[in-house]
Amino acid sequence: MSERLAARAKVFLAGEHAVLEPGRPALVAGIDRELHARVSRSEGGLQIVHGPSGASWRGGAVPDQLRFAVRAAQLAGRFCGGTPAAHIVFEDDLAIAGRKLGLGGSAAASVLAVRAVCAASGRAVTDDEVVSLAVAAHWAEQAGSGSGGDVAASALGGVLEVRSRIPWRSAEEVMAMPPEQIASSRPLQIVQVRTPPDLRMLLADAGAPADTRELVRAVRELARTRPQVWSARASEISAACEALRAALETFAAPSALAAVRAGAAAMDALGEAAGVPILTPALARACALASAAGAAGKPSGAGGGDCAVILAFGDEARDRAEAALRPHFPVFRVTPA
Repeated sequence: MSERLAARAKVFLAGEHAVLEPGRPALVAGIDRELHARVSRSEGGLQIVHGPSGASWRGGAVPDQLRFAVRAAQLAGRFCGGTPAAHIVFEDDLAIAGRKLGLGGSAAASVLAVRAVCAASGRAVTDDEVVSLAVAAHWAEQAGSGSGGDVAASALGGVLEVRSRIPWRSAEEVMAMPPEQIASSRPLQIVQVRTPPDLRMLLADAGAPADTRELVRAVRELARTRPQVWSARASEISAACEALRAALETFAAPSALAAVRAGAAAMDALGEAAGVPILTPALARACALASAAGAAGKPSGAGGGDCAVILAFGDEARDRAEAALRPHFPVFRVTPA
């Protein structure tokens, strides 16, 4: 007998790059787009299939499409008491109209793999344990990088303020820990954020995939070689993030739009300091069109491509922004879920 599971896509609303420094906030939303997997108990040990590509794994070298899922499933198997006995088939990927927009597919795959292995083993697992295990696996597979905010959004949904407090120093260190210790580690501080009922969100496809690893590498190099510049730019990003959270929770739409625009400007300044195009010309154009239509936009995630996230308040404002953007970009409506 099989069970179908789902994990949400994510969109970063604020705090990117700065959130990689422990204690700094990010706002991230789990949205109404989902990654699905079907799991059944298997007597043949762990087997994972990536349906869209046909890639599969049951030991040995791991296909690139499955590396996050395999890492998370293996860790979850240790937590469940031994070799995982699960057959997991990923049915789709986080694409919209065939386009991958940087919506957190690896994070969602990590969450689904943990849930799938625990479901197949019959072990009850809490949301906190899922987040902790999936964050550890995702972080380790990224060679000790990432904030974990995308994992939290995928597992929990809604709009979250996330602060990293990841205690591990290396992938080797965390993977050597007892799985029960990892599951109880709580590597993120997570707070649900109340949002106005008239909040509307769009994604504008900037037309090029982002090289997140290269962008993060350049920003980390800036932090290492020019720490005062990094601190100033990170503080600007964090201030915009905190302003956006306050505006959303008090239903202050003009202040929220101003905070989104400030966040975009701060990310652009960080890119200039680091010598990388965080706010690309396409993303800048999307943000300008949104602003002219009475909405506000910024890069979602590391920048450098993928998509701009557009915030508006009310259907009329959303529709104006969508009409302004659509002649130039594929545009998709999304909602925190």
